[in-house]
Amino acid sequence: MTGSGSVPAQDTCDVDAIASAALACSAVAGLDEGGTWAVATYLPGRRVVGVRVEDRRVLVSVVLASGSSVRSLEAQVRSALAPHVGGRQVDVHVTDVQTAMHPS
Repeated sequence: MTGSGSVPAQDTCDVDAIASAALACSAVAGLDEGGTWAVATYLPGRRVVGVRVEDRRVLVSVVLASGSSVRSLEAQVRSALAPHVGGRQVDVHVTDVQTAMHPS
């Protein structure tokens, strides 16, 4: 998708800053590519998995940390991403839940 004019939407946001902000949330165990539709941003020579910037929204695909609630995750991610998304809506997609680690 493209933003205003011929500038791709992902070029109007710092995708790495968005990914870092999401990963800094305690309820986020990791970013994930998603399911049927890949959630990623393709940049020259690499891709950022778990973040897709569109004209009107930013989609973040995450793994929920063990012991965290989806409501907490959603609030944390939206708050953390707000300064980085240029007023776009933030959609949070939970693809998996981290299981509790048990000692052997």
